[in-house]
Amino acid sequence: MATAISDLRLSPHERDGIRRAVESTCAATGIKWRRIVVFGSRTDPARRGGDIDLLVVIDPTHGVDYERLKRQLRLALEDEIGEQRVDIVFDDGVESGAFPSLARMRGVELWSNT
Repeated sequence: MATAISDLRLSPHERDGIRRAVESTCAATGIKWRRIVVFGSRTDPARRGGDIDLLVVIDPTHGVDYERLKRQLRLALEDEIGEQRVDIVFDDGVESGAFPSLARMRGVELWSNT
């Protein structure tokens, strides 16, 4: 498992594009993002291929349509890094469950906005 950003199987263009996509999507919807974490196969330099798994930690907000937010972020990601398979998990700290906790523990923080 990667322990540093430099070990991620993401190019600098992809890393920067992910940040820009999250920033623009959150700004357009009034949501404050705190962290972007990459988890899954892209954190393992020995593996090949695979989708991009992202955990986006956001401030708690009420009435957010997370499916709509995911669609908007996917479109922004496509504009920034091209067509790629991307899985997105949002964590607002309220209804996070076990999966976001696991992604935080095993993932690599890509960007922080705190």
